[in-house]
Parts: sequence; C-alpha cells; structure tokens
Amino acid sequence: MNCVEKSPLSSSSQKVQVQSWQTSDKGIEVDLVYKVTNNLDRVSLPWMWLRDHCQCSECFTSSAQREFDVFIGWERFSWEDVLVDTDTAGLIIQWQDNHKSYFSYDWLWRMLNLENSVAVDERKYWSNDLPSLDYRSVIDTDIGLRHLVEHLTQVGVCKVIGAKASKAEAAQLMHRIAYLRQSSLGDIVEIKPSSNSDYDETHLHTDGAFNYDPPGIKLVQCLDQTISPWEMIFVDGLALVDRIKSEAPQTLSLLQNNTVSYQYLRQDINLIASDPIVTLDSYDRLKRIRYNPKAQLAVAEQDLPNKQALQAALKQFEAWVEEQSQHRKLSLNPGEMVLWDNWRVLHGGSAMDGNHHLAVCMSNMEDFHSRLRVIQNKSYQRPVPQAREKKGV
Repeated sequence: MNCVEKSPLSSSSQKVQVQSWQTSDKGIEVDLVYKVTNNLDRVSLPWMWLRDHCQCSECFTSSAQREFDVFIGWERFSWEDVLVDTDTAGLIIQWQDNHKSYFSYDWLWRMLNLENSVAVDERKYWSNDLPSLDYRSVIDTDIGLRHLVEHLTQVGVCKVIGAKASKAEAAQLMHRIAYLRQSSLGDIVEIKPSSNSDYDETHLHTDGAFNYDPPGIKLVQCLDQTISPWEMIFVDGLALVDRIKSEAPQTLSLLQNNTVSYQYLRQDINLIASDPIVTLDSYDRLKRIRYNPKAQLAVAEQDLPNKQALQAALKQFEAWVEEQSQHRKLSLNPGEMVLWDNWRVLHGGSAMDGNHHLAVCMSNMEDFHSRLRVIQNKSYQRPVPQAREKKGV
C-alpha cells in the first residue's frame, strides 16, 4: 500500500513549523513552533496513535468511516522510516507493511495541544446595526451563502431583504443552510394574530424550550401587512451570560446547575423537557440558552433554601432580559426575513393584529453546523506531499 494523501483535517496554511524531532521505540517527540505566537510545544506521538489516526483513503472512507482497526494485529504494524515533507510542512511515516501516513504540522498542533485545539470562538458582541443581506445573493452565489452562515455564526442574527412574500422563498432560503425541521404544526408554519401566543406580545424567549433538542436556526418572514411593519426584538444571550459571569457568578451557577421544566400542551400533544436555563461547554463558553417563562412548569426543588435561591436567580435573569438597553429592534416589511441562532438569541415581537401575517420555519443546529463545515472545507485543496529529507534532527 502506498497512501501518502494528506489528511482532510490538515491545513496548508503552514502556521506551525518543526524545530526538532526524534524517534524512539515508543514513538516520535516533536518540538512544534506556532508561528503566530512563537509558542513552542513539545508533543509525544505514540506509534499506535499515529497509525490509528492515518486519514488516507485506505484507512477511512470518503464518508469518514474507518476501514482499518489498529487494535487487530497491531504487532504486525511497526514503523520503518520517518520523513519530513518540506513542501507541505508535515511528517510522512513509512510503515513496515509499506503503508504511508501523512500528518501536517498544523493538524498535529491542533490535535495534540489542548489549548490550541479548541475551535476559535468567532462569536462577536453586537454593534448598533445587525447585518443584512440580499436574498438573491444568498440563493444564487456561494459567497452570499458564506456571508449568511458567517453572520449567523458570529453575530447570531441576519436580516434578508429582496425576496417575494412567499412561503416557498422562505423554504428555499432555509434549504440553503440546512434541512427544514418538522414541528407539530408542519415544516413551514403560517402565523396570524392569536394563532400562536408567541407572537401576541413582546415576550422574550427561546423557541422549543419544551423540546429535548430545541431548534437551532429560526426564520421568520413577513408575508403581509396593511399598516405598519411588524417589529421583532432580539437579545444577545452571549453578551447576557458573559455579563452574569462578571456581575453575578453565583446567579450563573444556579442557572447552570439547576434544571427548569417547560411544557407545550395541546389536545393531542404533550411535550415536556427539563434542562438548565444556561448550558456552558467544557471550555466555559455559552452553548445554549433554554428560556421561556410562559411555558415554564413549577420549580421542582424539594430543598426550600435552594428553591428560594433559584427563584431569585430566575427573577434576576428575567430582569436582565427585559432591560431595554439589551434589546435590538428590527422591522420586517412584506417579503423580508430574519434568521437567528435560537441557542444564543432570545426573541420577541410587537403585538400582532389583523394587519400582520408571518411564515416561520426552523432547522436543527447539527444540520446548520454540518453546512458550516462543508462551506469552510470548500476552499481546501489537498497538496500531494513530497518527502525528501532523511529522518533525524
């Protein structure tokens, strides 16, 4: 076998270089220098780990499924040579069974240095103006689609103008970034006054608090109005949670470590889900807000002091959410749409009357993240590594 294809996870940006390296019976020790910060990091790469992480087409399928089990007959797989690829900045390992594995320095740095392997948090606090894009640009061009995905990733909200007032156009836009998610009311829901209490008043919340997996991306389009534009209100949950971290860490601890239950009840539907209001990831960054006081069930806490503390935290959280300084308002005319990250952004709207008619659809967060990765990888071209240097320091 002769597999020297570059790993699809590696990068040709060459932000990392090798200062020195040496082999042993256990593996390779490499001193990597990150060019951006000039940081030096020594990493140990066991032979089994390296063989197990070869990403070539003979070890992984195009759908990222393993074709090779390193734990079966490992004693047969020992290394023979290590080569430095100066053209593409990586290591090529020649195994005794004639298999070759390629690892770029950038990929090794991200995989093995925990501090630097964390995906950069690209989310930004809001400025005065929320971003806006043209509908046809997003539908017809890859750059327009990339801009929409970037705005949703970084800002969490984006307005789209220039579309016809049509559910079909709303669905087409959502299909550009993810699959439509089916709800109990369908995949594209028309909202008219009093048909859905979420749109009767300025009630700030996240959607699907009563779902095990709340919707990731929401889209609202104005289909019709006869007098004035319908106005939406948004609150940046990222800035809100960071503020709570700074000003009231005990409140954040209560919101993060106590579950709150929510319910959606109709004649033939009874959805209930329980989760903390604030969920952080393993790096203490906001992952998701689940908040809808209208759908909230009684706090099921037996310990009275803790129940009182949690109620106080809920009251404080609601007060922060309702602060006018936190609000960003956005008006929708017929045809105009707004999309937002429902795990980050709380939303509400001005009271609807007989003049307003909306279309609403949504997608799962995992499907949006899938499209994000595909878009990010489109510009990636894999150079064929050419190993020329002899092993050693």
